[in-house]
Amino acid sequence: MKPTAVHLHLHYTERCPEIRQYLQHMGSHPYRLYVTLTQQNARLEQEIKNFQPQSVVWQAENRGYDIGPFVEFLHKADLSRYDLVLKIHTKSKSGLQKTWINGRCVTKKRWVNLLMNALLGSAEIWRQNLAAFEQNPGLGMLSSRYLITSEPECSEYLRPQVAAILQKMGLSVPAEITFAAGTMFLARANLFEKAKTAFAAGDFPKTDSTVQDGTLAHAFERAFGCMVTAQGYDIKGFDKNRWFENQAKFQRVFNFFYSNDITSSNHQIIKVCKIPVYYRKVN
Repeated sequence: MKPTAVHLHLHYTERCPEIRQYLQHMGSHPYRLYVTLTQQNARLEQEIKNFQPQSVVWQAENRGYDIGPFVEFLHKADLSRYDLVLKIHTKSKSGLQKTWINGRCVTKKRWVNLLMNALLGSAEIWRQNLAAFEQNPGLGMLSSRYLITSEPECSEYLRPQVAAILQKMGLSVPAEITFAAGTMFLARANLFEKAKTAFAAGDFPKTDSTVQDGTLAHAFERAFGCMVTAQGYDIKGFDKNRWFENQAKFQRVFNFFYSNDITSSNHQIIKVCKIPVYYRKVN
């Protein structure tokens, strides 16, 4: 097997020691580390070089969250030298924001942990992931099984943007959009050649912290999955997290007895045993 190209977008630099621990699980498997920073940091760059002397480190313009720098990486790397591309980034763990995906409630911290542990949670997990690609020629992308989704509510509102992205690559949008939510994955390097020739980092607007969803980067998150399935490959996850699965079961039971939600019409509604007991307009 050829070496693996690892792209790490290191926006939250305080998480660098944690990422190094994960990367150590790759053991003796050969890889080339490509690191993008959003601010100049000579000390951190030297630390990365000390950890992985062959690393390529550069400051990327803060465009498209982690997606713009990844497209920039695609232009820097000679993908023909690699069998696989590992895409990871320092997604924030802070805040109380929660997302429902595949019927489960996922916090920011849990989201990051699920993705990183599925890819690099241990030396054994990393070896199993490599073996999965060697043994299954139809496997195109691997991520956390809990965050691979085909839910229409996660993608249909972005279908026109996703279609435009794929059209530029000469691909069609599959009837069902399946993607790895959070854009951390291990995938076959050759699947990104079309993206490399069709897009540049400058195509993405500068990242605005006030924007929550619907940007070109969010459309690309879905498009990466479509690139895999449209080229005849599968997206799979093999991780098992019993605590997370049990927590999800408990959450469903709890939600039967009590729920406090904001509706699409911007109303707060509290239910007890599925019976509405409080309803008000939220300003």
